[in-house]
Amino acid sequence: MPGNTNLSIRVDSELKGQAEQILSQFGMTMTGAVNMFLQQIVRERAVPLSLSLDSSRAVYADLLAAQTERTQGYVGREADEILADMRTLIERAEQDG
Repeated sequence: MPGNTNLSIRVDSELKGQAEQILSQFGMTMTGAVNMFLQQIVRERAVPLSLSLDSSRAVYADLLAAQTERTQGYVGREADEILADMRTLIERAEQDG
């Protein structure tokens, strides 16, 4: 079984304090939160963060685009059709390995 190791990082003291207050409300420590973050990175093979300069603008732009498409006659797709397409894509991805 692997042993523990120390991780030393620099963070703003005010930011650290604010994060610790929030984590304590969940009954968590900073160490526990960092370990969860690292475990999620390994499990998902991705950084579990949503990076955006302004996500509200992106959502608003998507809503405007959808509204424009509807006024031009687009009525959408049936859920069953979308699910079938998703299954096909998953199968292809699994085959490609």
